[in-house]
Amino acid sequence: MNGVRAFSPTILVAALGTTFGSALVIAPGIVTEALAATGLSELGPVKAILSVVGWLFLGIALYVGAIVTANTCATLIAGQTRIIALQRLVGATGATLRGRITRTGLVVGVLGGLIGAVVGTGLSSLFVAILRGNGFLPDTTYTLVPWELVLPVVAVVLATWGAFAVGSRRVLTVTPLEALSSSVEPSHDDVRSGTARKVWAIVLMAGGGLLLLVGLLASGLSPVAVLPAALGGFVSFAGVAVGATIVMPPVLQLIGRIGSRDPVVLLAGRNAMRAPGRSARATIGLVIGVTLLVTFAVALGIMQHVLEAQLRSMDHGQMTTEMVQGQRDFFVQLNVVVSVIVGFSAVIAAVGVVNALALGVLQRRRELGLLRVLGLTGAQVRRMIVTEAVQMVVAAVVTGLVLGTFYGWVGGQTLLGSLGFATTPVLPPVTVGIVVVGALVLAVVATIAPVRRAMRVPPTEALAVD
Repeated sequence: MNGVRAFSPTILVAALGTTFGSALVIAPGIVTEALAATGLSELGPVKAILSVVGWLFLGIALYVGAIVTANTCATLIAGQTRIIALQRLVGATGATLRGRITRTGLVVGVLGGLIGAVVGTGLSSLFVAILRGNGFLPDTTYTLVPWELVLPVVAVVLATWGAFAVGSRRVLTVTPLEALSSSVEPSHDDVRSGTARKVWAIVLMAGGGLLLLVGLLASGLSPVAVLPAALGGFVSFAGVAVGATIVMPPVLQLIGRIGSRDPVVLLAGRNAMRAPGRSARATIGLVIGVTLLVTFAVALGIMQHVLEAQLRSMDHGQMTTEMVQGQRDFFVQLNVVVSVIVGFSAVIAAVGVVNALALGVLQRRRELGLLRVLGLTGAQVRRMIVTEAVQMVVAAVVTGLVLGTFYGWVGGQTLLGSLGFATTPVLPPVTVGIVVVGALVLAVVATIAPVRRAMRVPPTEALAVD
């Protein structure tokens, strides 16, 4: 591998995570200092509340970033199986190669963390200056570099380092004999035969499902039922992430059947199934991002629906209508704020999708050259790659919509079920539209640059590339 340079996309992921974390760490202090300047210093506990919320969202961003980083690392390693095998053939041990990659991960984490801290501090300073200028914030001194700023940097460094350690485990499975093979991805059967992964995925999903059931059964008694349900959602979704190579291939296979009478579309679908590991790594990050966005949107939609039903039951005529409208306006603003915060995690996931799709195209230049030698035109090859990317993104979006709707409904039911209302999922069409359109644009954009680079290589030269 080409050291840190090969992992430049991962530096971007680490920097985004630290930028987000830095802003979340700085914001509570700014709010507290603004309250003190206006004579409301007794509201200081607001900082503690905001800090807890901030660390919660930072944890989500780190979780997404760690999975994206590990997947990017695993994709790079899968694409360089023959090179690693040659290094093993001349005497390098798997532990030595893995140690080198893990040390690279530490450097990547440090670089991304420092860049993100600087950018996050700079953006926070810019926002404070703008808000002070328009009078929203009082004219006082604000702490823009608190000591807590070191915490997101350390968290991102450790998360990136750990993700590289997990992603580099494939080095230990590469044998010297693979240097004589052109295979860079395990077969579908090989991926599915990972017994330990299967067991962990099933245990996590079953355990999480049990906790979700406990929360639902107790939802009519107390809002505290949301706690086991939230834990169950996290555990079961961790099972989905661990078992990505088990969960995603059937969805990809189903999506790949759409329009399969077209030979190019059929070939695109079979490409995704031929390398399920690569496809699962490319999609699971987006599944996480979409699930988070939809979960919060559905939960907020259910809360709005229940509270509106309570207001209407009061039957105070015009006053009730005004209260309902005011509540709707409040939830619109709240949904925008939450979507922006959670959407940052989706942006990190989107970067991971772009990385995986781009690396997948560049690592298949031999295959693309062979297809062109066999008679496919450049336009057909480009359409095949874009179709494959769209199929993977659609599979991720469909999976994320289903999971997010379910988790959002469970959250709303367990939190508000004690009020005596039977809740149903409320899926905002605006959120769905933004997710679908954004994902499709992402799929097309992610393939433009790598396809252009791959098409510049003559077919005969592509066949000679190792």
